[in-house]
Amino acid sequence: MYGNHRFVWCTLLAGAVALSGCNSILLGKQYDFPPSGAPSATIRLENTRGTSLEAMSFNEKGCYAGHTPLPYSGDFIETPIAVGKKLVLTYERVIGGKQCQIHFSFTPQDGATYTLKTDSWSDPKTGFLPIFNYDQSYCGIGLIKKVGDLESIEPIQQLRIKPTGLACLMFVK
Repeated sequence: MYGNHRFVWCTLLAGAVALSGCNSILLGKQYDFPPSGAPSATIRLENTRGTSLEAMSFNEKGCYAGHTPLPYSGDFIETPIAVGKKLVLTYERVIGGKQCQIHFSFTPQDGATYTLKTDSWSDPKTGFLPIFNYDQSYCGIGLIKKVGDLESIEPIQQLRIKPTGLACLMFVK
């Protein structure tokens, strides 16, 4: 009987930890946000239904170690980000069963605000027979950098995931 109570208590404890916001266990190594007062930039994205933006974390060998969903407030996903080193983000949007997912990177500059612009479109394709016509869907992103009153298009590097070993995934060009 004592063993059953221990199982119940362990199950309740695990559930409480999962529900308490202690999700770093499931998400892996969390992104290191800059501390208050440290040099930083800001990333922002319009917060629409089905949209997420996550910062990727890597270990000392450059292998994927975890991800952190970026916080949102009202109409925007917006947060300070570290500057001077490559930032890898994953943008995802799911609409009507279609998924757009783009992994990309750039190096933020101190004091800049980066606004992510996204779009999606379809291109009709002809099938083997007219009844097999379909729409090919695409999505894309752009990054607008603003420093003071100056705005410019920030170049980004689109990435893909490459398995490089049994336990190592890397984001590469």
